[in-house]
Amino acid sequence: MGTTADPWIFQDPLQNAENEFFWKSAQEKKLTLKHCLDCDTPHHYPRSYCPHCGSDKTEWRITKGRGEIYSFTRMVRGVEKPFMMAYVQLDEGVQLLTHLHTSNWDAVRIGMRVRVDFLASASGQNVPIFVPE
Repeated sequence: MGTTADPWIFQDPLQNAENEFFWKSAQEKKLTLKHCLDCDTPHHYPRSYCPHCGSDKTEWRITKGRGEIYSFTRMVRGVEKPFMMAYVQLDEGVQLLTHLHTSNWDAVRIGMRVRVDFLASASGQNVPIFVPE
């Protein structure tokens, strides 16, 4: 389900007890977020407590995997292969720092609608990236 003519291989993500479910879900091509049951707020990066209210009553939820570009940058100098990074504001309200894959860099705009996709790391672990809708 790659989205570029020349995809590149990610390094294997660092996994731990708090983000293990995130990576297991990504392997099934599902983007998940932690959600606080006390203040009804999603959050990312995965942790066992809510960063908004401090509650330890959190659960994993599958996202729609859609959002819009909040900010982006093109990395072209000092890198072996140019790439684009973006903060994506998910429809659920959380911002994620992610890779943005598109063959038309000039068309990328703040507010552009994007959706999640997945590319495999060196070991085959799916890593969420975003592509224009």
